[in-house]
Amino acid sequence: MKRLSLAALSLTVLLAACQQQSTVVNPRPPVTSSPMQAGGIPTPDIDPARIILDPNSGAQYVSDQLVVGLGGLDSTTLAAQLGATVIDRLPQLDAVVLHLSDGSALQKARQLNEEGRVTFAAPQQIMQMEPYTKSIREPALSPLAVNQVFDALPQYALDSEHLNAKAAWDAGFTGRGVTVGVIDDPVDVSHPDLRANWAGKAYDPKADKTYTTVQSWLDAIDAFGSVPMPVDNQVDENIEHGTAVTSTIAAARDGRGVVGVAPDAKYLTAAMFQPGSVGSAGVAKAILWMVDNGAKVLNNSWGGAGFDPLIKAAMDYALERNVTVVVSAGNESREYYQRPALFAGVIPSAALAVNNTKASFSSFGRHISVAAPGTDILMASPLFINDDGTRKLGATPPDGSGYVLMSGTSFSGPYTAATAALILGAHPELDPYQVRRLMEETADGSVGENPNGFDRGTGYGRIQLGELAQRLQSGPMPAKGGALKVLVQFKKSDGTFVTQTQPSDVIIEKDGENGAIYGAQTNAKGLVQFAAMAPGTYTLRVGGPDLKADTALKERGSYTGKVTITSGTTLADAEPIVVTLDKGFYEPPPPVVDPYEPNDSLETATQISIGMRTQPALIYRESCSSSCTPVNGDVDFYKFSGTAGQTVEVALFDKYHPTEKIGNMWGVIYIRDSTGNLLKDSAGKVIQPGIVDNKFTAKLPTDGTYYLQAGTYLHLNPTQGEKPYTGGFTNSKDNKYFIELKLK
Repeated sequence: MKRLSLAALSLTVLLAACQQQSTVVNPRPPVTSSPMQAGGIPTPDIDPARIILDPNSGAQYVSDQLVVGLGGLDSTTLAAQLGATVIDRLPQLDAVVLHLSDGSALQKARQLNEEGRVTFAAPQQIMQMEPYTKSIREPALSPLAVNQVFDALPQYALDSEHLNAKAAWDAGFTGRGVTVGVIDDPVDVSHPDLRANWAGKAYDPKADKTYTTVQSWLDAIDAFGSVPMPVDNQVDENIEHGTAVTSTIAAARDGRGVVGVAPDAKYLTAAMFQPGSVGSAGVAKAILWMVDNGAKVLNNSWGGAGFDPLIKAAMDYALERNVTVVVSAGNESREYYQRPALFAGVIPSAALAVNNTKASFSSFGRHISVAAPGTDILMASPLFINDDGTRKLGATPPDGSGYVLMSGTSFSGPYTAATAALILGAHPELDPYQVRRLMEETADGSVGENPNGFDRGTGYGRIQLGELAQRLQSGPMPAKGGALKVLVQFKKSDGTFVTQTQPSDVIIEKDGENGAIYGAQTNAKGLVQFAAMAPGTYTLRVGGPDLKADTALKERGSYTGKVTITSGTTLADAEPIVVTLDKGFYEPPPPVVDPYEPNDSLETATQISIGMRTQPALIYRESCSSSCTPVNGDVDFYKFSGTAGQTVEVALFDKYHPTEKIGNMWGVIYIRDSTGNLLKDSAGKVIQPGIVDNKFTAKLPTDGTYYLQAGTYLHLNPTQGEKPYTGGFTNSKDNKYFIELKLK
């Protein structure tokens, strides 16, 4: 098998991936302000200056925004401990987004995961739409298109040689009673093909606001921009993808325009992508809102590399509530296991060309479920028709038809989501796995390399709605899906066991030559879960924390074994399979006991002398392990006697010392005179160690007592050591350091 790595910590860019023709559409820059702030807590905006590239994973994250699964902890207390503020909440997942003024999201995530007090912690990941191309053509009927007209315009994808949609409709399967959630850029609910089947609610996760009228939603879209925009009937021309996607699902069958595969289904829209970018919290909020507002199918025409625990938790939230989740396979033109298509329980859809072969751009792999047309698909483009009949201008030019041709797995995915709606309209009791398996068992395998079964390019083949309709009418339903939980622990050198708190990769492969593959990472409790799975036997592969992500590790533990998933089990009742690794656990040396405490003030400063190197000490306070705030964080003081004119050199040995590293602390040290005032250099700047050499020199102005004040950089630097301390305080037994004081 191909070795898979999920070590990247990122939820990366959108793969809306319309590899269309002609015009290139550029990525949208990150937004810097929210267009509306109403309802609950607005999703935080992403400051472009805070976007950091992780050199290990290649992922981009927001350095001052931390996503935390609380695991029952009080968010206010946790924020105070970290010197952070709560800027967003996801109560359904017991999760928050914290703002860290010191830009330490990656470090704080590692610290919180290592402690194991939270469920998970990760920097807020950014998502952006990749460039894509499109071709707008005015549709025209021709003799070749006669058999492809189901409303007014020709749609080859629905004809008997492709999806065979009419066979399902004639059998009475139209998606009636099912609501599909479209998580994309905002849908034009005023479009003549889409207005009738809008479920009456639209959601802006950035403002955390729900809209219930066509005009209010159109005006909200009008205001979307990289900065707040006036409502002036000018919509950003990049907003079009969600409208196209939705028309393949639920465009009404009314004798005009195009028709969706589920023409009687309703749809909800959430503006996950607006001009600019949105983080993982906004995406998760859109998923949660859809589920809580009655969606039974979710369409996700986006994706990317890496793993994000918040998005995984949101997907599991949907699956646990019997919501079918459809995702696009991606447009990498290669074997590629992107997120969320690699998550268990979802239905990854590949794209077909017009001639019923795998589209050249479509990603492939052992996780693919089925395929649907994804090349030159005729869809709706936004018209934004105001209540008074006038139009807002945007992606569709003033003289445009309101229809567009596009290609990509972005559009095979919605055909698959619409098929799920047909199934659930007939059998609402089915779980997400049963919905997936029905599609697979009735698919046409002749389009792929293995006409009698599975292949990596098209999965089990092209969705065949005629065969599906017959099965829905009289055939047996598949067995229910199952669930799996895995708990990863380490066996220490003393024979005791400890939960693995840092992320470990967990990959499961169903037995058989073409068994499906799914992957995820453990959380800070050592747990990973897989929902809505095919029953049967799987190979379970576990890899301990990545050595690149955890430089303290010398080797990576691994495990391979067999597990069985039983039909009917759910995440609520599945007992965890315990996996024990005997390698890859970092056992730190015995903790250092600070020999100089208490020395937290000028009055209690420890006496040292010039020419002395201190013993290792700690910036740590035992009493505040669960309630410490920056104001009360540990600070150490030392005092020595000096003579006027002496030049002293003070070196701080910490994690970043160039030659003698110790502990895991980024430290800082200041020098004060006998009255407690900070000494400054000739330019009037407070004296502190250089970034490269970790030392400073100071010429003593008078005879008398001088003080050295040591602490963590992120804690003391914002106020240059003056109370009240406001920087983020990390209370860790690994905050080790020592000081060397000598004459220059």
